[in-house]
Amino acid sequence: MFLRFAFLIVMLAVAGCSGNQKRPPVMQDSDREIIQSSSVIGPYSPAVRAGPFLFVSGQIGLEKETGELRDGGIEMETRQALDNLMMILKSAGYDSSDVVSTTVYLRSMNDYQRMNLIYGGYFPDSGFPARSTVAVSDLPRQANIEIAATAYRAR
Repeated sequence: MFLRFAFLIVMLAVAGCSGNQKRPPVMQDSDREIIQSSSVIGPYSPAVRAGPFLFVSGQIGLEKETGELRDGGIEMETRQALDNLMMILKSAGYDSSDVVSTTVYLRSMNDYQRMNLIYGGYFPDSGFPARSTVAVSDLPRQANIEIAATAYRAR
């Protein structure tokens, strides 16, 4: 029995390796789009849409008008970072209900509970995204928080 199964697996593998089959590319140029923003502070894209996914770079609490870090502690920085994230989502045709995963970087885990109070208000209660929260030693511009996200919307 085992030999029959092994033979079948080998035959399927050989059949799948046929050189005359053309395979479509994993992603075509029309399936990838760079989402622009004037608020980047380095050599990266604010977001990249790849097929139905949108990958949003980490957002810190920079005010759009001044380019300065928002004053007011972790609550205000969290609110501004999430406002920035929501603005990028909206410009790409997504919203908070499309977010499937976030990564939150905190300079101090002592800010975890206060960050959570603000964070929870930005996503629908019916389906918070998956999330990782990571303590880091430093962030750009001496920010206390940075939030990155991945969104999905069937097209």
